[in-house]
Amino acid sequence: MLLQIKEHNMDNKLRDTGIELIGEAFWGTHIGQLYESKDDFFSIACPYFRAGLLNNELCVWVYSNNTSEAEIKNYLDKYINNVDNYIKTGQLLLTPHFNWYLIDNNFNEIRVNELWLEYVRKSTKLGYDGLRAVADTSWLEKCYYRTFAHYENKVNKTMLELPFIVLCLYDENKMDKLQFAEVIKNHSYTIINNDNKKELIKNIELIIKDKQLNKALEYNKVKTELFTNLSHELKTPLNVILGTVQMMELEKHPSNENEKKYVKFLKQNSLRLVRLINNLIDLTKIDANYFEIHRRNLDIVSFVESITSSVLDYAKVKSINIIFDTDIEEKVISCDPDYVERIVLNLLSNAIKFTPKGGKILVSVHDMNEKINVSVKDNGIGIPVDIQKNIFNRFEQVDKSLRREHEGSGIGLSLVKSLVNKLDGNIYVKSRPSKGSEFIVEFPCKTIPETSEFNIENALVSNIVERAKIEFSDIYC
Repeated sequence: MLLQIKEHNMDNKLRDTGIELIGEAFWGTHIGQLYESKDDFFSIACPYFRAGLLNNELCVWVYSNNTSEAEIKNYLDKYINNVDNYIKTGQLLLTPHFNWYLIDNNFNEIRVNELWLEYVRKSTKLGYDGLRAVADTSWLEKCYYRTFAHYENKVNKTMLELPFIVLCLYDENKMDKLQFAEVIKNHSYTIINNDNKKELIKNIELIIKDKQLNKALEYNKVKTELFTNLSHELKTPLNVILGTVQMMELEKHPSNENEKKYVKFLKQNSLRLVRLINNLIDLTKIDANYFEIHRRNLDIVSFVESITSSVLDYAKVKSINIIFDTDIEEKVISCDPDYVERIVLNLLSNAIKFTPKGGKILVSVHDMNEKINVSVKDNGIGIPVDIQKNIFNRFEQVDKSLRREHEGSGIGLSLVKSLVNKLDGNIYVKSRPSKGSEFIVEFPCKTIPETSEFNIENALVSNIVERAKIEFSDIYC
């Protein structure tokens, strides 16, 4: 089992810690924080957990007697939307120390180690990238110090090759110099307070890892440049083909019906290639953290309605009725219009593909005060329960059969989730087989200072028509 975990880990070792002092770190990173107060450790632990939840990690917070589940949820609510939903789906577990470290009122390092390994296995089995944990040691009494230090040293060595990252919290008011030295020795990074500022102490072994990290970042940069150049090389002949197709479409008297059909097939498959190339390049840029956000203030209600209206012709091909509904006339939020457009187009494309002829699709926008929900609901084939947890993973498809009716690369929803995360949002699915699916995207209701709002009409004229052709290239129109 451990061998399987190690192989899983090789795919994506670098993780966003959510901690500004650290940035990205390898799986197997063991972080310590010496805190002065609860506000002190919440200011580090909450953004750290936010990064894990948004990046498909199973998150476990083992809290001590200095806080409670309700208080942790209250703090997390300030950093991420819909904490209760993460708890409900099982991605977030908040558990007291006596259910983890002090079972039967006794600390057993072997048992605790096995418990961590069990959850690492569970994380990969459920389709998560790995396990992220917060472990508060406020419960620790002097009688356990030596045993716990030995346990920490063992954990530090065990987790190196596992998809596991952990933040250990220590109350500096309870520590002496020897314990302070033990914490630094047993952690990759230790965050301390110095003159009202947070500072980072690196373990000597981490200096070697930093060199590996720099090499990995350089590799990501080279990989992105390679894919960008490859994209250009692939798009050049595709543009020539599409240009030729457009010239053939302009002919007033095509030779015969077969020629019209062949031209249509040629155009459709060329656009499908363009979509695949665009998605692969964007995923590569996101992985390498070279994907830029261009935020503008826009009326999300009108924007989503306009996007929906622009794809009605594609729905008519299958006699599908698309309805737009909203409980608010206008809501201006800060977001990247291109991102929102691609998110909604992808969800609409999937809904049309997986909804039978004569079906219905409901696109709705709901004001939830501090967030706005954009929902795309259909009465199509639905998603099997065993696939729903992994539906946003790359190359995951609803229909995996060799004779599937719907073409696709399996990267569309993965890209959508990445784009939503970039906008500080959240996406989840509700579905029942044969009853349909509903994808709900949550955007935070924030605005930015700027001189003018985004002009929706200009955006639609210049972008959406061509992008819709590419996104809906699997649907004849």
